[in-house]
Amino acid sequence: MNAELKEKISKIKLFLMDMDGTVYVDGNKIEGAFETLDILREKGKTVCFVTNNSSRSNQTYVKNLAKMNVFITPDEIYTSGEATCEFLNRKHYGKKVYLLATDDVYNEFKSFGIPLSNEDPDIVVVCFDTSLTYEKLNKACEFIYKGKLYVATHPDTNCPSTVSPMPDVGSFIALIDAAIGRKPDVIVGKPNREMAESIMAKYGFEKHETAMVGDRLYTDILFGVDNGFNSILVMTGETTPLMLKSSGIQPTLVLTTFKDILEYIE
Repeated sequence: MNAELKEKISKIKLFLMDMDGTVYVDGNKIEGAFETLDILREKGKTVCFVTNNSSRSNQTYVKNLAKMNVFITPDEIYTSGEATCEFLNRKHYGKKVYLLATDDVYNEFKSFGIPLSNEDPDIVVVCFDTSLTYEKLNKACEFIYKGKLYVATHPDTNCPSTVSPMPDVGSFIALIDAAIGRKPDVIVGKPNREMAESIMAKYGFEKHETAMVGDRLYTDILFGVDNGFNSILVMTGETTPLMLKSSGIQPTLVLTTFKDILEYIE
């Protein structure tokens, strides 16, 4: 084991954990992942789940994890949906939003005081809407085509599943671009700076004391690389050895599964 790398990893104080493909897939826990997080907490490390999945609210994630006997507070999870709400209130306060989202996330946006409107909005926000209908999609395209500010919660093209990959916001982005020739003006979630700045403000750790752990090169690992964090790739999700070898995005550390991190932490 590289002694310099081990020293670098051992100094990490904040672990930003992706969820889908990193600690579970389709609601099935990845062996040893949550037990490893418990050990890290016992060693004084801070853990925050950071997910681009904007189909659920923080409260729903907490409830779903509890069903897996994993108990966390809403403060220990940060979604691209929450980050988008904070972005809108910070930079576009009071602007009307047409929201493509599940009912759960729709209510979360309302709880942040975001004015939601189906008529003449200022902004269109595209989330991972698993209740998507053609009518909702067509209306979003209409507003985007008219020049409204176009915001996407994250760029992931699919969501991991044990059956087959599920079309995610990145797929919606591609569809809208093919239909009307517009890409988002802003993408908030990983790997983008908006999400990183909010996290760093919340926790107050230095960048070298922070690590992003995930299974995707173009979101999780790039999030670490672009924002000056350590980045740890786990091979339990999307990325294959061939994808890693051929990519220009390279992590600080590669692990077969997250529980292997304990070899680097004293």
